Amino acid sequence: MPEALFGVLALFPSADALLKAIPEVKKRGFTNLEAYTPYAVHGIDEALDIPKSKLGVLVFILGSLGAVSMFLFEWWTSTVSYPLLTAGKAYNGWPAWVPPMLEATIFAGTFTAALGMLFVFNRLPFFGHPVLRSKAIDEITRDRFALMIRPDDGGLDAAAAIAALEAVGGGAIESVPERHFKKTGLAWWAKTVVQIGVACVVAGFGTAWLIRTFPTVRPMVEMENQPRLDAQEPDTFFASGRGMQLPPVGTVPRAFMPILAKNADQGGKDLVNPLPVTAPVLERGRQQFDIHCAVCHDRLGTGKAWLDSTYQAQPANLQSTTIRQATDGFLYWVISKGFATMPAYAADISPHDRWAIIRYVRALQRSQDAPARDVK
Repeated sequence: MPEALFGVLALFPSADALLKAIPEVKKRGFTNLEAYTPYAVHGIDEALDIPKSKLGVLVFILGSLGAVSMFLFEWWTSTVSYPLLTAGKAYNGWPAWVPPMLEATIFAGTFTAALGMLFVFNRLPFFGHPVLRSKAIDEITRDRFALMIRPDDGGLDAAAAIAALEAVGGGAIESVPERHFKKTGLAWWAKTVVQIGVACVVAGFGTAWLIRTFPTVRPMVEMENQPRLDAQEPDTFFASGRGMQLPPVGTVPRAFMPILAKNADQGGKDLVNPLPVTAPVLERGRQQFDIHCAVCHDRLGTGKAWLDSTYQAQPANLQSTTIRQATDGFLYWVISKGFATMPAYAADISPHDRWAIIRYVRALQRSQDAPARDVK
């Protein structure tokens, strides 16, 4: 019994020749056409009336699901299961979740594209194709372009198909027989699963053997042995010979606003106290004042230091008219940069606490010289 005909195939020298031949073959009454090319040819889908693949939609849906799933997982672990404060950042700091979300999107999209293409749209497992056993397969995989006329519901007139392909310039025409590949059955599936399992075991043990046999081969040890510098350790890479480098000029720490005023008078004009006069602000100011300021300026700000006679500095009287008339910006600059024998406290007191101290100083001044309306 002769083997069924899969189709009649012809080769073309270029993609343009293939695209020109397709409509001519259609005019001769053949509509069930397939093309085989060594690379993707723009416009081939439209020429063959192939509908747009739904694989892209499937990849988009599963890729989006991967991104959303990773986002929810990161949110749950960071805010519910194991909330961990890192560098003062919010628990739900979603910008840090973008890399794993991207990886999850790529992972889900890639597997969807591969498995969807193979098992859903290409109807695998089917480990063979009649064209793979054709005479033209070597040239198709190099630099030739093939067009095949397939049988339709009424079958295929091979002679008419050969004549049509010759008329449009096709060469190396051949009839490709149908070949059936058995792909189902319990024995086939068992054999396939065993073969896959053996391949995985061999690959796993082989990789472990390579790592143990060649423990210093890159990149096997790059994750385990990573060069690093300890604090204050010398390093010849930099011209200074030090591993720890100074930050670039103009670097501003996080949540830090630099003081651009060159002197206290300019600071008095440019700087404005951003804190409101509230009980929490005054309480914070009192606490910080007692810690940093009272030892020299007294708890009431009178400038009577608590230290013995060996302390020769003359702290400013914060109740004096000069300090009362000074702006908050002036006092902030003095606290931050220092003045006369008073050192700078910018490194010890945060900007918020400096402004809070000034609010408290104003309250101290008013408490020692309260107007009549405050007494009523």
